[in-house]
Amino acid sequence: MTANEEKLLRDLTIEDLQEQHRDFAEALGMENLIKLSEHFGGTSIYVPQRRELVKQRVYGLIRKEYDGTNIKELASRYDVSESTVYNVVRDILLRGAAKREVASNIPGQMDLMECMLALQEKL
Repeated sequence: MTANEEKLLRDLTIEDLQEQHRDFAEALGMENLIKLSEHFGGTSIYVPQRRELVKQRVYGLIRKEYDGTNIKELASRYDVSESTVYNVVRDILLRGAAKREVASNIPGQMDLMECMLALQEKL
């Protein structure tokens, strides 16, 4: 960038901008609009909704607070559907099911698939 361009940017005001860019300048301030232009200038960018910004934080809190019995409570507290809570804690539920399955196995006991294969070999 030339020295002249830098001076023009320093002296830039909202009134100098095209109408469609003024809202950005009002929301971000001129300095941040210029930074945004330097970083993303000429590209299309998606600006997430506020809820999207905090979604991963909400999901982390749901996983942390989940106790196996509070799906409805968590859905209400974080304003998400019960199916969203299920999806967020699915890995916890699956790990719990796997632990229960392992705990219920007797050492040396065949699972159903091993039993079927052994029967096929004998036939």
